[in-house]
Amino acid sequence: MKLGEKESGALRPDAQAFDEVRIVTVPRYKTSGLSGDEWRISAHIEFYRKGVKVHESGGLRNVETACGFVYAEHCKGTDEGHAYFASEKGICDQEGCSERATLLFKLKKLFCRSGHGTEPMGIETRQFCEQHKRRGDCALEDADSNYELLRTL
Repeated sequence: MKLGEKESGALRPDAQAFDEVRIVTVPRYKTSGLSGDEWRISAHIEFYRKGVKVHESGGLRNVETACGFVYAEHCKGTDEGHAYFASEKGICDQEGCSERATLLFKLKKLFCRSGHGTEPMGIETRQFCEQHKRRGDCALEDADSNYELLRTL
């Protein structure tokens, strides 16, 4: 590591905008002197990343209707800036894991989809928890041989 060189979180392996989507029914009690009182439901779509709700839409008629709107809400959440594909401070970079990261690694090379490797311009890092620190040897970029341990967190 060169003096003054900044570390930056590399794109997560297999990065997705969100790692969990839920459709939930929301009951509400409607009161009306004209049509009467009754329970009604609506559906909400909730988008999570690393265990945190980052986008939601509500007021849909029911679960069936919400199923039809999931992709549109996914696009809307991404367009509104709720998607994030790089490292999140202190959280494991394994897709779907929300545990605290314990190890910080430097990537030796970045690889394009064609398999060409290039040296990073700066220090590109990924962080993993104890369970996900072993990366395997199948991928090019996300392989044990492409990481250099910088420090424990």
